Amino acid sequence: MTRQRAGGFTLLEVLVAVAIFALVGIASHRLLLSAVRVDAQTRGQEQELRQLVRAMTTLERDIEQALERPVLGNEGTREPAFWSEPDGQGLQWTRGGWNNPLNATRAQLQRVRWHYNGEALTRDYWAVLDRADDSQAQAQVVLEHISAVQWRFLDRHDVWREQWQGNDAQALPRAVEIRIDHARFGALRRVLLLPDGAGGSLPQ
Repeated sequence: MTRQRAGGFTLLEVLVAVAIFALVGIASHRLLLSAVRVDAQTRGQEQELRQLVRAMTTLERDIEQALERPVLGNEGTREPAFWSEPDGQGLQWTRGGWNNPLNATRAQLQRVRWHYNGEALTRDYWAVLDRADDSQAQAQVVLEHISAVQWRFLDRHDVWREQWQGNDAQALPRAVEIRIDHARFGALRRVLLLPDGAGGSLPQ
């Protein structure tokens, strides 16, 4: 008589099935981790790109509103309408168009300062133009993850200068160039025209 095989699986078949399920599980887990990492990297890149766009948009808006309005600093000394700091890491100027939706008692003009502090690009502003000893700037970080910032200024003779100290002959430069070394996006360059800088092509 032919012997009938008992129902169920042999031990070897069970072990093979367990091994296959384990391999499938490991592969699925690695695939999931890879997808999570890619998603996190994509989100991080998107956030940094948004921050970069916001920073450049804000800088462009400030530059386009620059005015020939000198101010008095905290120590009562006269500051030019537009000037770069001696260390080359920042600049200050007066801009118009400061929105006042709450009708606060203040001017429509604003003194702003853009500065690289060694870690990030910041934007400071003062609530008053001619400052007293206790006038404090409001600071905000506008761009992080950068390792260097360089500024240049184009005069009316189309000469790029490393420093700018506005005077009566030319208070504002024609254009401002900013170069940024960004951890993710590398070397970036932007040239921004000032209100009286339009007309004619800009030199490289």
